[in-house]
Amino acid sequence: MTLAVSTAVVLALLPFVFFRGRELARALGIEIAIYAFAGAIAIYAHSLGVQDLDPATALATLFVLQLAVIAIQIGASSQVQNLAMRFAIAAALVYASVLPAQLRAPIDGDEPFYLLLTESMARDHDVDLANQYRDIAHTDLGRPDLVPQFGDPSGPHGEQYSRHEPFLPLLMVPAYLLFGVPGAIAMIALCGVLLARSLVRWMEDEGVSDQTIRIVMPLVLFGPPIIYYAARVWPEVPGALCFVEAVRGMRQRRVQRWLPALFALVMLKLRFGLLGVMLLGTILLRKKPRIAVITIVAMAVPLAVVWWISGSVLNVHTWRELLPSAPKPYLIGLCGLLLDGAAGLLVQAPLFLLGVFALARWRSMPEGFRLGAIASSLYVVTLLPRSEWHGGWSPPLRYIVVLLPVLALGAAKLIELSSSAKEMLAPVAVWTIGITAHALAAPWSLFHIANGENAIGEWLSAMFHSDFSRLFPSFIRLNTAGIAAAVLLIAFFAVVKLRGDAPAFAIAPLIIVGVALFFHYGRTPADRIEFEDAHVIHNGGELYPYQYQVARFQYRGGWILKKGESVSFLAHRGRHQLFYSSAAPATIELGGRVYTLGAAPAYAETFIEVPLEGRTTLNCIEGTINLDRMELAR
Repeated sequence: MTLAVSTAVVLALLPFVFFRGRELARALGIEIAIYAFAGAIAIYAHSLGVQDLDPATALATLFVLQLAVIAIQIGASSQVQNLAMRFAIAAALVYASVLPAQLRAPIDGDEPFYLLLTESMARDHDVDLANQYRDIAHTDLGRPDLVPQFGDPSGPHGEQYSRHEPFLPLLMVPAYLLFGVPGAIAMIALCGVLLARSLVRWMEDEGVSDQTIRIVMPLVLFGPPIIYYAARVWPEVPGALCFVEAVRGMRQRRVQRWLPALFALVMLKLRFGLLGVMLLGTILLRKKPRIAVITIVAMAVPLAVVWWISGSVLNVHTWRELLPSAPKPYLIGLCGLLLDGAAGLLVQAPLFLLGVFALARWRSMPEGFRLGAIASSLYVVTLLPRSEWHGGWSPPLRYIVVLLPVLALGAAKLIELSSSAKEMLAPVAVWTIGITAHALAAPWSLFHIANGENAIGEWLSAMFHSDFSRLFPSFIRLNTAGIAAAVLLIAFFAVVKLRGDAPAFAIAPLIIVGVALFFHYGRTPADRIEFEDAHVIHNGGELYPYQYQVARFQYRGGWILKKGESVSFLAHRGRHQLFYSSAAPATIELGGRVYTLGAAPAYAETFIEVPLEGRTTLNCIEGTINLDRMELAR
C-alpha cells in the first residue's frame, strides 16, 4: 500500500515539473482518465472472479504506462524550457519511487561487499573487514552467509580487505550514517539525478535540438538499464556521471571540470582507468605536456590507494588481462553486447543500439560523440573476450552502463539526421515500456543465471514445454539465431553506412512474417537439448551448478538426476549424442532402451537412440548422473 501511494504521488507531481497552463491541465486530465480506466478494468476483472492478478505487476504496468504518456506529452510540447533542471527533478522523483520496488530483490552480488565496506568506514573508520566478517550476523546487512570473496586481499596481521575500490563506499558514508542502507542506495540515485542534468547539458553543448532531447531523454533515464542501476549499489551510474563530465570538460577545455571528473572516475573502479588512458592520449595529441603530467599524477593516486590496501597496484587483476587473445572471443563478446537475448542492447535496451548505428555516420556525428567513442574503445576491447561482458549477479549490460551516455548522444543525433531512425523510435519505445514494466514488477528476474536463455524465452518455453529460447540470439551459449542476428546486423550497418537511411518500410512485413515463423518453429523439437532449460519438464533432480554459484558462467550447466528421477522433452527421432558426467557408473532408460554409462568425472559423451518424434522421457534407473546436453547426430 505504501508503494502504491508513493507511486501515485510521484505521478501526480511529474506533470507540474514539465507543464504549465493548459498543457498541465491536459496532462492531469489524461492521468486521471488512465486511473479511471485501470480502475474500471480491475472492477470488471473482479466481477468475473479473476483472482490471480499480481498487484505488483499491475502497479508496475500502470506506473510505466503513466510515465510513457507523460513522456509523449513532453516530446510533443514546445513550451518546456530549462530541460536539464526539469529532467533532473523528474529523475529524482522517479528513482525515489523505483528504489523500494528494486529493493524487493535482495542485495546481492557485489552490492553487500560495497555496503560492508561503507559500514566499516562509518563505524570503524577503516577498510579492514575482519571484524565485520567475524560478527556478520550483527551487521546492518545481517547476511550470515557473507564471506570474503576468493582472492580478496589480506594483511599480515589478519586484516581482511575487499577487492572493491573504497571510493564508492566513501561516497555513501554520509547518507548511510543518516538513513542506513536505504540512504546509501539513495546516494547512487542522487548520482543518477546528476547524470540526468549533465547528459542534457552535454546534448545541448553538442547541438542536439530541444525537441530531440525531449523525445530521447525519457527513454534514457526511465528505461533500462540506467533505471536498474540508479537504485542499486554499483559504481556504474556514478562512473557514467564522471565520464560525461570528463568529456564535457575536455570539449570545453576546462581543466577544472574534467580533471576532478577523471580522478573520481578512476577512483570509482580501477577498470575505468582504461577510459582515462584514452582521454590522456587525446591530451598528448593536443601537445599539452604540463596538463598531461597533472593528469598522470591524478590517475596514479587511485593506483597508489589500491597498492596501499592490497599490496598490488592492480589489486586482484593482472597485466595478462590486457594482452590480446584469439579473435573468436572478441567477435562473440561484441555480438553478445549488441545482440544477446539475455544481456545485449537489442533486447535489453534497444534505444542505445541506435547509438551504435551512429558510428556508421561518423563524420556527421558531433565531436563529443567521437571523443567519447574513442575514449571508450580500449575499455570495450578489453571487456569483449571476458565472460563478464554478460554480467554476474547483476542486471544486464552492467559493464557498459558507464558508456551509455555516449550512445545516447549518438542515438539523439542519428534521430535528427535519419528519418528511418525516427520511424524506429515507436517500436523501440513500445519494447522499452514492456521490459521496464517487467523489471519493476519482478526485479529479481534481472539477476539472470546467464545460461543462454532470457526471461521471454524461458516464459514461452515453460508455457508450451518446447524450446523457444533457441530462437533468441545467444552468445552466452552460441546458437544459430545468434549467427543469423550477427549477419543481419552487419547487413543493416552496411545499409546505414551506404545509404544513410535504413529501409524502414520493410521492417513491418518482416516482423509479421518473423513472428509467424517464430511460433511455428518454437513448437517443434530442437536439434539440441540443454537439460537445465525451462522447456524441459524436470521430475526431480537439481540444477548444476546451483543458481548463485560465483562466476557461474565459467561452468558447464546441467541437470543432476538420481535414481528414480527423470526429465521429459521434445526431441527428433534418430541418433543423439549425449554429454554427461558421473562420479560412478550410472544407468539410464530412454524409449524402452537401457544404457549403462561408465564413470566420467570429467565430461564424456555417448550415443543414444530416440525411437519416436515428439515428447521423450529420460529416466535415471541407477546411480547419479549430471546431464549436460543432447545433440542430434547428423
